[in-house]
Amino acid sequence: MKKVLVVFFTLLIFGCNTTPKESISTDSFHLTSNDPEYGYTEKKPIELGSFLRGTKSASAHIEYFEGLIGPNGEKVKVTRLGSCCAFEDKSMPFGGGLLDRYQLTYEGQEKPAIIYVNLYKFNKPLAPKGFSLL
Repeated sequence: MKKVLVVFFTLLIFGCNTTPKESISTDSFHLTSNDPEYGYTEKKPIELGSFLRGTKSASAHIEYFEGLIGPNGEKVKVTRLGSCCAFEDKSMPFGGGLLDRYQLTYEGQEKPAIIYVNLYKFNKPLAPKGFSLL
């Protein structure tokens, strides 16, 4: 019984510390941003980079896109449209970088979605509104 309580309180404490600051929807445990601009504007890109994390893994964006699904569980096709949108960031060795743009499509979608991704910085990502993450 004592071990069960220790495990419960440990999970409770660590679970509270990892809650994202942004408002999210957790419908069926799919993490989606409630911010309609998240990912859709260059001012609020999805931060998937490993450069400032001190890791050598460059696959965070690949894992992110593999887990992205449409609103009804549709498989999402991801097409990189290229780099754009220079930004300044004094925490980076060269003082800034470029964002990347991606097109997201799925069967039955009326219009493709264009999202902005920062591959230099990392913050625990959410799905942009209209999509979900597995």
